[in-house]
Amino acid sequence: MKRFLSIETATSVCSVAIHEDGNCVALKELNEPNAHSEKLTVLIEDLLKERNLQIADCNAIALSKGPGSYTGLRIGASVAKGLCYACSLPLITVDTLQALALSCKNAVHNDDEGNIYMPMIDARRMEVYTSQWDWQMRNVRETNALVVTYEAKGSFEPTKHYFLCGDGSNKCRATLEGDNVTFVDGIYTTAKTIGDIASEMYDRQEFDDVAYFEPFYLKEFQATTPKKLL
Repeated sequence: MKRFLSIETATSVCSVAIHEDGNCVALKELNEPNAHSEKLTVLIEDLLKERNLQIADCNAIALSKGPGSYTGLRIGASVAKGLCYACSLPLITVDTLQALALSCKNAVHNDDEGNIYMPMIDARRMEVYTSQWDWQMRNVRETNALVVTYEAKGSFEPTKHYFLCGDGSNKCRATLEGDNVTFVDGIYTTAKTIGDIASEMYDRQEFDDVAYFEPFYLKEFQATTPKKLL
């Protein structure tokens, strides 16, 4: 049996899943600000206990690699790498936006060739991390930090229909709405689709170097001063 643990910490959602032979058989997640450092290992422990499993019973660890929250990504990477080292397991890292796009595609239930899935992760202010994926889940526009302006919509092809999703899409409604744009609500980062993609990567032996892997932050971390200290 092919079994692995999947971890998602790129946004405020803390999510873990168990996949067996390509199917998600267990999932635990919560959405609490700044909860990853305290809750991630607890969720993993509870999930394994419910399935009567140990980490050593897995064939690999799958991880959401970013882009996303600097702190969340570092916590997820640290836990995943620690588990891999402890049990000599391979590490599979999955593009966070690709997994978000897959969740959107699954929700749309429409495989029209003109569909473009455009996941968005909030990057604060009027900026989002985004990419574009076609109906066959091929990457047609690489990950970028998009400043949301009316001019940004000029890059949308009139013959395509764009499905926008993720926690960054809400602030784009007034600016990017149009006849060929649909906002898909309720789509969030989850270990389920991380594991769905990782299952295929496992078959292709697409593993990362545990020692040298670093999350894909896209932008360097910028420390800010709390308002009460200004």
